Amino acid sequence: MSRHLYSLLSIAGFDSGNGAGVETDIKVFDLLGFHGVGAITAITAQNTIGVKKIYPLTGEQLREQIRTIFEDFEVIGVKTGMVYNSEQVKVIKDELRDKNLPIVVDPVIFAKDGTSLIDEPKGFIELIKGAFAITPNADEATILIKGRKEEVKNQRELCADLLNKYDNNYVVLKGGHIPGDRSKDVLCWKEGITEFYLPRRLSKDTHGTGSVFASALLAYYLKIGNMIEAVSKAKLLVYGGISHGINAGRGIGPIDPSVQLRKEAMKFKVMEDMRRFSHFISQYNNNFYHLIPEVQSNLAHSIEPELVDDLNDIATFEGRIIKEWNGKVRVGFPSVFGYPTHTARLLLGLIKRGVKCDSLINIRFDEKYVKALMDNGYRVIEIDREKEPSWGEGKTMEWIAELSYRENATVAFDRGMKGKEAMIRIWSYGIYDIIKALKVLLD
Repeated sequence: MSRHLYSLLSIAGFDSGNGAGVETDIKVFDLLGFHGVGAITAITAQNTIGVKKIYPLTGEQLREQIRTIFEDFEVIGVKTGMVYNSEQVKVIKDELRDKNLPIVVDPVIFAKDGTSLIDEPKGFIELIKGAFAITPNADEATILIKGRKEEVKNQRELCADLLNKYDNNYVVLKGGHIPGDRSKDVLCWKEGITEFYLPRRLSKDTHGTGSVFASALLAYYLKIGNMIEAVSKAKLLVYGGISHGINAGRGIGPIDPSVQLRKEAMKFKVMEDMRRFSHFISQYNNNFYHLIPEVQSNLAHSIEPELVDDLNDIATFEGRIIKEWNGKVRVGFPSVFGYPTHTARLLLGLIKRGVKCDSLINIRFDEKYVKALMDNGYRVIEIDREKEPSWGEGKTMEWIAELSYRENATVAFDRGMKGKEAMIRIWSYGIYDIIKALKVLLD
C-alpha cells in the first residue's frame, strides 16, 4: 500500500537565493512529513546581499494557482509569507474563506536588508485579522500595533495587544530582534501566555528564520495538536538551522532547516554503532576484561562532529562497561545521550577544538599498551596529572583535550596520582577505528 501524505500550502514570494519564500516553506513541510505545495505571489531577484527587484504576480495569476492546488491536493493547512498588495490579499481571503483551515501568517514586512516586501501595508492588515496564528518579530509587532518600529519594552504585553487587536487564536512574538543573552519568544492565546528561551546564537546565516519558523509551527501543530509543544519544536528547528548555517554567499546566508532532523536521524546510527561495539566486546569477552580500569570503562560516541553542539549529541553506556568477578565483561545498556561522563566530556572538548573524531574510550594504563599503540602509528601524548592547574573538579577533561589538541594526539595516557587512577584514553573518527585500536591490544 502506498503512503498518503496530506498537503500544506505556502502562499509567498519566490526567493531566487533559496533562503526564504515558497521554496523554503515547501522544504520544511517535506522535512516534517507533509507534501508541500506553493502559490507564488511575487518573483524576487535577490541573493544573500539583498533584494534587487520584485516582480509581483497579478491577483488572477495567484487565484489560478490556489484554485488549481485545491482541485487536486488534500490541503489541511496554509502558511502565508510575502503578500505584496491588497489585490493579492483579497484573492487569498476569497479563496480560503470557506475552507476552514488553520492559517499561519508570517507578517513579512521587510527583507533582511531592509527592503519593503509589501506595497500596501494597510491592505495586508486584512490578511492578519482573524488568522489562526501570526508570528511577527519585534519590528513587525510594533508596526502592526503602532504603525512604526519602536523598542519593545514589554514583550508579553505587546503579544497580548496583538492578540486582542487582530482577534487571532495564537500570537507568537519572536524575540530574535530584541537584545539580550537569550532569545525569548512569547506565545499568547485567549486563555494564557507562556515564554520560550534559548541561548542567542551569533551567526551571519540568519536568512529565512521567519519562513522556517512559521512553516515548522504549522506542520508541528498539525502533527501534535498542541501549540506550546509546536512552538518549542519549531524554535529548536530554527536554532539548529542558525547554529549550522549553510554558509552560502557573501552576505546574510540561509539557515539550514534540515539540521535538527538530520541530527535525530544520526542518533539512530550512533545507537546502532553502540550495539555493534557491544557485540565486539562479547567476541573478546575474556580478554577485554584486562583492558578495564578499576573505575570501569565507557565508550563515548557522537553524531557527525561538525554538527555536535553539546553533550546531548554524544552517547555513552548508562551503566558503563564493567568487569565482573568471574572475569567476564558486562556492557551497561542502555545507551543514552547527554550523560556527563568523563569520556563524553573529553570527546566534546576535542570536537570543539576541531579534532575530527566521534568515538572515545578509556582503558586501564599499562606500559605495554602504550608501546603497542605507538608501534602501530598512534600519536600518543603523556599527561602529567601533577601539573594540572588547581581549578577544582570539572575542568580536567578540558585540560586534557587542550593538551592533546596541541600535540595532534590520538591517544592520551597518564600515570595517575594520589586519588586518581592511571588511564589511557583513545579516540578516533568512526567506531571501527576504535575497534581497530582495541584489537591491537587484544590480539
